[in-house]
Amino acid sequence: MKNVDQQELLVRYFSGEATTEERARVEAWRQASAENQRVFAELAKIWQHAVPERAPQIPNVDQAWSELSAQLGLPPEAQPARILEIKKASQIPTPAQKVFRSDRYVWAAAAVLLLAFATILYRYSQKATGLKTIATAYAQQESVELPDGSIVKLNSGSEIQFPKNFPDSARYVVLTGEAYFEVIHDDRPFYVNTGNAQIRVLGTKFGIWARDEQTRVTVREGRVSLRALELPPVAAVELTANQMSACQRQNPPEPPRAIDAEQLLGWLEGKIVFDQTSLTEVVAELQRVYNVTIALADPSLGKHTITGSFLHKPIESVLASICLTLDLQYAKQDDKFVISN
Repeated sequence: MKNVDQQELLVRYFSGEATTEERARVEAWRQASAENQRVFAELAKIWQHAVPERAPQIPNVDQAWSELSAQLGLPPEAQPARILEIKKASQIPTPAQKVFRSDRYVWAAAAVLLLAFATILYRYSQKATGLKTIATAYAQQESVELPDGSIVKLNSGSEIQFPKNFPDSARYVVLTGEAYFEVIHDDRPFYVNTGNAQIRVLGTKFGIWARDEQTRVTVREGRVSLRALELPPVAAVELTANQMSACQRQNPPEPPRAIDAEQLLGWLEGKIVFDQTSLTEVVAELQRVYNVTIALADPSLGKHTITGSFLHKPIESVLASICLTLDLQYAKQDDKFVISN
């Protein structure tokens, strides 16, 4: 994350405005290193004191910045730019600015937190481990080697974040999209955080699909556990080879069910596999795989479900098969495909 993005993300986290995916990103960054944990603890303490029980006088932000930067010996020319970023509103308000406007005292606390974050980040910038981000575009896949030697294969339209070096206590990564993991066994547990769930494993092979506050886990070998991110570990379910479970939003995960892992992980060999998948999700997946635009003439068509697989078929052939199965039709209109009754 860029420094400014990270500042605003932490403001949303501490103010309770962060989404479940943003909370997962913050937790992954927090666990990435002991240095990050110390920074987080300092910010939590600052936020606690910046939002008092009773309404205080709005602090002088310029003075607060001057005092902080003077303590660190920051160069004078670095001071005005940082203050202007925070004080002047842009034409399109950022998420952090929306938080500021919701309450004048939360605004003050957020401003102080942003200044404190910038200061603390400057102090630790030479020491921080940092996160590495790898993303795939539509119609693209990529294989990634993690710091411990584990292998992750990213499907199209996906992103993974992980520390440049795993700490001694645990291994954390954050996933958005779809990926297949071959985790090397060692004494440190391996965690994958998605927007709404957490998967824990010691060493195994499994796939994760995580989009739109939904997470599905398919186990090929070994054993993993799945739980909603905000539920305690006791609420997790355990999965073994050829089992699958799903977690919707912050609801407890579904009971494991038997599946053919090789079939559902067919995308590793170039297949497109659907298992009782809604047409809405099918359309989204086809757009990622083929890098095309597909629309439903009637949103209610998205409730239809599809089970099947396609291997190296042109998009027209895939759409024709789907429409034939569901008694629908498709047409090419300008630069997109439209599915209708």
